[in-house]
Amino acid sequence: MASSKNTYIIRFAIIYFLIAIGFGLVVRKIIQIQHPEKQRWLALSDSLRRVNRELEIEPTRGNIYSDEGLLMASTVPDYFLSIDFQTPALRDKGGKLFKDNLDSLALCLSAKFKDKTPTEYRNYLMQGYISKQRNFPINKIKISHVDYKAIKEFPLFRLGIRSGLIAQKRVKRIKPYGSLAAITIGDLFGEKNKGAKYGIEAAYDQYLRGKPGKAHFERKAGANILVPNQEPENGADIMSTINVEMQDIAEKALRERLSALNADLGCVVLMETKTGQVKACVNLKREDQGVYRESESIVLRYRLEPGSTFKIPAMMAALEDGLVKPTDTVDCGKGKWQFNEKVLISDHNTGEMSNGKITAADAIIRSSNVGMSKLIYRAYKNDPQRYVNTLRRMGVGMPMDVGFPGAVKASIRGPHENPLWAPSDLASMAFGYSVNMPLLYTLAFYNAIANNGEMIAPSFIKKIVRNGQVVKEFEPKVLKKSICSPRTLATIKDMMLQVVEAPEHSTGKAVKSAYVRIAGKTGTARYDYNGKESDDSQYKYQVSFCGFYPYENPQYTCIVFIRNPVGVPSGGNMAGPVFREIAERIMAKRSFVTIDKFQFDSLRTRQPAIATGNINALSVVLKGLKFHFDDAKFPNWVSAQADTTNTVRFQPYRYQAKTVPSVIGMGLKDALFLVEKMGLKATITGRGRVCAQSIQAGLPLKKGQAINLTLK
Repeated sequence: MASSKNTYIIRFAIIYFLIAIGFGLVVRKIIQIQHPEKQRWLALSDSLRRVNRELEIEPTRGNIYSDEGLLMASTVPDYFLSIDFQTPALRDKGGKLFKDNLDSLALCLSAKFKDKTPTEYRNYLMQGYISKQRNFPINKIKISHVDYKAIKEFPLFRLGIRSGLIAQKRVKRIKPYGSLAAITIGDLFGEKNKGAKYGIEAAYDQYLRGKPGKAHFERKAGANILVPNQEPENGADIMSTINVEMQDIAEKALRERLSALNADLGCVVLMETKTGQVKACVNLKREDQGVYRESESIVLRYRLEPGSTFKIPAMMAALEDGLVKPTDTVDCGKGKWQFNEKVLISDHNTGEMSNGKITAADAIIRSSNVGMSKLIYRAYKNDPQRYVNTLRRMGVGMPMDVGFPGAVKASIRGPHENPLWAPSDLASMAFGYSVNMPLLYTLAFYNAIANNGEMIAPSFIKKIVRNGQVVKEFEPKVLKKSICSPRTLATIKDMMLQVVEAPEHSTGKAVKSAYVRIAGKTGTARYDYNGKESDDSQYKYQVSFCGFYPYENPQYTCIVFIRNPVGVPSGGNMAGPVFREIAERIMAKRSFVTIDKFQFDSLRTRQPAIATGNINALSVVLKGLKFHFDDAKFPNWVSAQADTTNTVRFQPYRYQAKTVPSVIGMGLKDALFLVEKMGLKATITGRGRVCAQSIQAGLPLKKGQAINLTLK
């Protein structure tokens, strides 16, 4: 018995010992896995879970804003939705989860997309379930982020990864204001943020693009889940100088003018005088259908002979060098100057309408090609390089970085730089030929005149912001502190004002405004001669107007350019009205003057004129205006007179029942009521109060008789 008991104890000890050894080995293996082999097993786990090794997460591209903070360009997501019908939760228990939710899901999808009936959606989804497709499309359209959030709450899909719902996210670039400033804002290649074509999108792509992150897909609960390794760095936001309201005003004014002139193309650039910030930049070109669209950057890409707008820097150079005075005279003859056997210089007004002898100031005001070329040639013929050097010293054509790669530069070459220089080049440079001045260069120089001589580079960007923090701020870039002497500046500004306001012979009369004083210069230039310089009919023209306003305290400088308009080419008559409309509308919207700021006009009475009429209506108005009036009882119709104490005195208005009443002095409402009450049929001419009636008061009344009331 004892021997049997000992045997059991030995057996139990052996088993216990073996179990302890096994447990020890397990503990040892756990420790080994947790520490020495930890990284190897984690890597193996990752490799088993990961569907692929690594992929790139696209960052969200930064937004572009206007100077008022309005969104001009933004990246928004959209989605293609599909179902992974191999998701385990959808296959378990014979597909119970899927089948229980199928009818309600089909009903919701039908109501949302309206492209299939609930029955058609049910059959369609069941077909996908039977086929066991891994990426079965729910429909073939992209949906917005808002729609995606709503669909995720549909039956079945609200279960998350168990539902097998797959959302393939894509991004697209939108412009909330459509084509407004489209060329300036720019565009991208395709929808995948892989590069920018032009405009701010291209110039500041390095900031807008951001930095991509890293991620991988893992298999969890039978579904592929995107797991980020490194979060992307989203792009910074660009705060532009473009003002949506001003851009809209400029674009509408130019588009209407281009259509009226049937021109090929046109552009407008509006610049804030003190800061150089470009508030509007319009580039419109006629398409095949006759519609004008923003399709290329005329402002940045076109090389131009500016024509008569160059007469301003030409005159300034001669004034600055002391070689010409405003009162100097020049003989324009009959409006033509045969410089040599090949070069004929002509004015726009020739023959009997020619300028004859005029002053240097008149050469600018009348925009005389002959006058300007004779003045400049006479001043610099012995040293033409001096003329070019003076232009450069003033900053004409000075190189400037406007923030857009590939923007064309100005070219002004004298005899030292131009091996093909001819004496006639000096004469033609006086009125804008043999030089190259892109629009922004002309605008910047004119802006310097408006800005008391300080020349600032045009700018399109105010600042770059990332996550609310300013990354980079763009201050005004001063190119020259002073382009010329104060005396020259004052003289040329007065000439530019007279271009618009001179009562006779000025070329800018169409620019004159009754509301804002404008100073500037017209420009008309030939281009595309077709090799037939002797045949005027073969010429094509481009017209322009560049100037600033208001003259007393310039706020904005603007250039308007139109190419190949139909009709007699004239910078003043064709481009000028666009400039004037922009100036008037912007100043009207930017006016902060209220009525209390105006001084009282001593010639006007302080009391309103009070028409004869119904006493009850008059009493209501007079009480509102806080006038005192008699409380005595009067008949329904009264005449009234106000005195200097703001007291109104009524007098009964009397008329005979069978005679034509006098309604002179009444408002239209009271006059109509009375004459129609008397049986007359009234016709109305004009607006205001009745100043005349066709039938004299007091004549016998004939009911049905017509009476005409003239209002003024």
